[in-house]
Amino acid sequence: MATSFFHEETIPTDDDTVMELVRYYYDDISAVVLTRSFHLFPATAEREFLDNGHIPFADLRADLKVLLIRFLYHRNDKDEVSS
Repeated sequence: MATSFFHEETIPTDDDTVMELVRYYYDDISAVVLTRSFHLFPATAEREFLDNGHIPFADLRADLKVLLIRFLYHRNDKDEVSS
């Protein structure tokens, strides 16, 4: 595997008609978390791409570190069972 999705969150913005969606991916090769951000427009169900980014594990929020560690544990556990 190279890049795996592990979490997404919606964040309110100052504009009541727009939400921000951030998707988090783990890159096995570089060992960093990649993000993709979008604006969501709930009234029309449209989304607008904002940005790609990357976050080193050390700079990741504590709650996201826990989610990533659980994800990697379960993924590795499944790999061992199928081997």
